[in-house]
Amino acid sequence: MGLGRADAGAGQIYYRLTFENPSEAPCTLRGFPGVSLIARDGGVIGAPAEREGATRAQTVIGPGKAAHVTLHTLNRGIDDSACWDPPDHLRVYPPGSAEALTLRAPELRICGDRFTTTAVGG
Repeated sequence: MGLGRADAGAGQIYYRLTFENPSEAPCTLRGFPGVSLIARDGGVIGAPAEREGATRAQTVIGPGKAAHVTLHTLNRGIDDSACWDPPDHLRVYPPGSAEALTLRAPELRICGDRFTTTAVGG
């Protein structure tokens, strides 16, 4: 799992969250991940990401390949809402999984009380 750099435009900020298949067999994902910001002390920051857009068809991820979702927030100052405290980690539940993955993400900034995720896509 990896988090891309912020991609900003027209007051919006998008981050690509990538799910990688390190196995030798294909795997499938369908739906939305659960994504939360985690503080250094383990506490949750803000609310989990809300779903944005429609569920896509099942995504088959071949060995060594990846699929992604897009995390969406606003640029600082776009509306009157403040930015959330910066996280130390992301806690991510892949679609259909009860086991969370953790990823360091101190560069992620959520502003304007908008924190959404798209469904998994290729």
